[in-house]
Formats: sequence, structure tokens, C-alpha cells
Amino acid sequence: MIAFAGLLTFSLVRLIQVEQDMRSNVSENMLWVITQAQVASHRLDEEVHRLTLGDQAARPALRYDVLTSRLVLLDEGPQRRYLAALGFAERVDDAFERLAAIEPQLDAIAPDAVAAADSIHAELKPLMQDLNRIANAVMVEEWETTGERLDRHRDSTLQVIASVVGLMLCGLALGYLLIGALRQRRAAQQALAEHRDQLEVEVERRTQDLEAARHRVAAAIDTAPDAFAAFDTDGRLALVNPKLIQMLPEASRALPLGCSLEHALAVLRECDDNGELEDAANDPRERTLRCDLHITELGWLQLTMSASRDGGHVMRLADITPYKQATEALQRALQRERGVSDFYRSFAAMVSHQFRTPLAVIDSGLQRLQRRGERLGGEERQQRYRRLRDSVAHMTRLVGSSLTAARLDGGQIEAASTRCDLRQLAEQCCRLHGEASGTSRIHLSPGDDTPIMAYCDPVLVEQILTNLLSNALKYSPDDSAVEVCLGHDEASIYCAVRDHGRGIDAADQAQLFERFFRSSNATDQPGIGLGLNIARHLARIQHGDIDVHSRPGTGTTFRLLLPHADTAAIETGEAQ
Repeated sequence: MIAFAGLLTFSLVRLIQVEQDMRSNVSENMLWVITQAQVASHRLDEEVHRLTLGDQAARPALRYDVLTSRLVLLDEGPQRRYLAALGFAERVDDAFERLAAIEPQLDAIAPDAVAAADSIHAELKPLMQDLNRIANAVMVEEWETTGERLDRHRDSTLQVIASVVGLMLCGLALGYLLIGALRQRRAAQQALAEHRDQLEVEVERRTQDLEAARHRVAAAIDTAPDAFAAFDTDGRLALVNPKLIQMLPEASRALPLGCSLEHALAVLRECDDNGELEDAANDPRERTLRCDLHITELGWLQLTMSASRDGGHVMRLADITPYKQATEALQRALQRERGVSDFYRSFAAMVSHQFRTPLAVIDSGLQRLQRRGERLGGEERQQRYRRLRDSVAHMTRLVGSSLTAARLDGGQIEAASTRCDLRQLAEQCCRLHGEASGTSRIHLSPGDDTPIMAYCDPVLVEQILTNLLSNALKYSPDDSAVEVCLGHDEASIYCAVRDHGRGIDAADQAQLFERFFRSSNATDQPGIGLGLNIARHLARIQHGDIDVHSRPGTGTTFRLLLPHADTAAIETGEAQ
């Protein structure tokens, strides 16, 4: 068969080569083109002499254009390459130069202008001689090419005839082999029929054994405490045990027998609140799968899927809710213990530094009062009393902030959120803080008295605003105002506190809400860096947040963001 195909291919290739060789013959047109150029040159010479002799019908300019077109045809495409191969390309270029020399002399042709006619004839004569030489060379080349082509065609024809003879011999050999193969096939079919009868008996016996084993496995799966689903080699659902139907009744109704493995994973993905199944492989058939699912009505399930030897897959769902609950409880306890431990370490370091200053002020003031109390004037004594009270108040704030941070770390602060008018809360905080600090710098932007309803805990919101107002008064000049404005957008309701103080460097803004962090330009003011950290934690407990916008030298704006009352109420109702 290889010899048959090779000979047939060789014959076709040779025939195609002959056909292509017969088509590609540039020289057939070359002789005609050169002859036309010769004729055009003679006619140009004739027209020039006719006009010189007084024949007004002579048109040498037209004959000049015809000769130019013939030469342009010789100088383009395959004709140019053909002449270059024969070594006449330079003669064609010389012909164009002679034409360029003749063109300005055509205007001088007139009756009795014999000198001009002789000049043109002198230029045309070498051109006509070159065309004659080119025509002779092309004719000789064409004779030689035609002879070589005939020799190639004769050799190709003989090769094709030999290939046809070889094809006939190969065909006879193939026929003989085919007849022998048919006889062997008939004998093999008889032997196969006898063997098939034996196999049918063996297959029937093995099928009965496999059916009995399948029933045993199915019974074991049906009585298993976990949910199982089996998929065949095509990824189609073939088996579901009763535990799966009992565990996931809604999902099992969307998993009919015969559904694909991808559809089953999509159904489980819709039931999963954890989202871990979203990160599973796009094609789970390529590897095993293990992840934890959280279903609201049921709890935590562990999904394990592995491939079987035959290419199928087995899916197992086990209830791990008690283990998850125990794990989460341990993690919360560990996190709480770590937070308390970190707080006490930080608190101890802070006490050694921050509490020492007010204690030193109190101790020094009391010693002065003890030694010189009777000699001090009333105004100076009141000034020292105020300084002592400020130090005590500062220590009280430090202790309060530290206790609040400890309660946050211990998870002892929870938000009792409800519908609240944020405008009333802001007005109350501004009034109380202004009275307590004895300042009138706090200005609440006027509004239209329309309630701005937020979903929040009023006690926690008051604590947050008090912290923001204290910072604004502390870090801004005594003669500048602190502006408080309210507003809302599609995402949340906000209360912004803006001061016109020193501002915060951009490098410090990223760490501004971290515990015990102090801005580089705030070291001259008392504080331990807990206020903003506590404020943000209290805001996030209420599903809100605090952001900051500041530029050094222009002031700082802190915004307390809280959820809309209506939107939060709807989401809370859906969650319940």
C-alpha cells in the first residue's frame, strides 16, 4: 500500500509539473513585444522623413509615444527580468536615454529640416540595432528553452508510464493480499462467534456477582450517617442516599438523577453562605475537592469529593456544625485572650509614661499648696486648683479610654441600634460639650429641621461625637470655629466634624486609627492615642465607619458614617 500510494503521488506530481511548465512561458510574448518595438522605431524614422519631405499628414509625435509604450512594456515585470537574465537590461536603459534625447528634437521637425531628421535618425539607428540584437537573442533562447522543455516532458512521460506499470503491479499484489485477508477474516469470525458464546456465559455470571456487590454497597451507603452522591464517568448523577435528601430537601429536589456534576456544585454553591465553594477549581473532575459549606437552616457541612478508579466521582457531605462551633468558640476565646494580653502590655507601657506626667503635676501642686498655701493669693490658689483638676480629669479620661479599649477587646460592648434622629443627637452633643468645656467655638450647620434618620446606638454615637469634638478643640487655635454638619448619600448618613487647625500629614493618615498612634505634629498635646481607635471600633460595631480628610495647615475633617434607618431595618428584617 505504501508503494501504491508513493507511485501514485509521484505520477501526479510529475504530471502537475509538466502542466505548470507548459503554462509558464514568458518568452512566447517577448518576441512579439520586441518585434512591435522594432516596427515602432522604423515607423518613427519614417514619419520624421515624411514630414521633412513636406507630407503634412505625418505624425512623428504619435509614433514616438507608441515606441515609448513598447519600450515601457519591455522594462516592466517578467519581461525586464527575462531581458536581465539574457544580459540586455542595460541596452533597454540606453534605449530610454536615446528616447529622452529624441523628444526635444521632435519640435524642430519641419519641411526641409533635413539636419533635424538626420539627428533623430542618428539616435534611432543604434536603438533599432539593439532591438534587432535582442530579438535574435530571444529567438535563440526560445529555441533552446523549447528543446529543454520537450526533453523534460519526454522524461516525465516515461517516468509516469513506469509509475503506472508499478501501480498495476501494486494493485495486483493488493488484490491477492485482500483475498487472503478475507479468507482469514471468515475463519476469525467463526472462532470469534464460538468465543463470544463462552464470554456471554462468563459475563452473565460476573454481572450477577457485581449486582450483588452493588446492592451491598448501596445498602451500606443508605444506612451511612453522612450524605453521599455518586457520579458516573460522564459526570452524571447516578446515586443519592436518603441522608442527602433528609439533610438538604430543597437542594435534593434540584438534583435529579442524570444531572451533571457542574450542576450539582452550582446548586450547592447557591446554598452556601460561606463562599468557599466559589474558590473551587473550575473543572472539579481534574482533582479532589474539599471545603466547608455554611447553610443557614442546617449549619456547617464538610464537602469532600474524590475521583474513583473508573473516572467517576463520589461526593460526601458530613455535618461538622458541633466541631465548627467549638472551633469558633476557641478562636474567639484565643483572640479575646490575645487582645486582653496585648492591651495590658500596652497599658502597662502607657501608664509608665502617660500617667506619670499628671501624677507629677498633682504631686508638685499639692506640695506647693502644703508649703505655701497660706501665703498664696486667692487667684493663684484657684489657678493651682484648676491645674490639679485638669490633671485629675486627664487621668480620668486616660482610665476611661483604657477601660473602654479593654471592654472592646473582651467583646463586652454591643450596639443596641435603633432608629434615631442624627440631627437631635448632634445638637445635644454640641450643646453639652460646649457647656462642659466652656466654649462657644462649636457651630452646628443650620438645617431645615428635617429629621435625618440613622440606624445606630445613640449612646455610642454620643461617645464618638464627644471624642471627635474634643480632638477638634484640642488641635485647633482657640479663636477658630469647629464646624459640625450633617448629610446623607445613597450609601450612608454622615456627621462631619471639621476644624481649622494644624492638619495631619498624609504619611500619618494611614495609621491614624491604630491604637496608641500619635501623629508627628501632635506630640505637644496630652494623649495616648486611644480615642480615634475606640471611635472607629464603636462606629464599626454599628455597621458604620469613620473616615478622615486632612491637609497640613488647612484643618481636618472627620466623618462618622452610619447606615440609613430604612435600609438597615429592611436588611435586619430579612436576616431575621
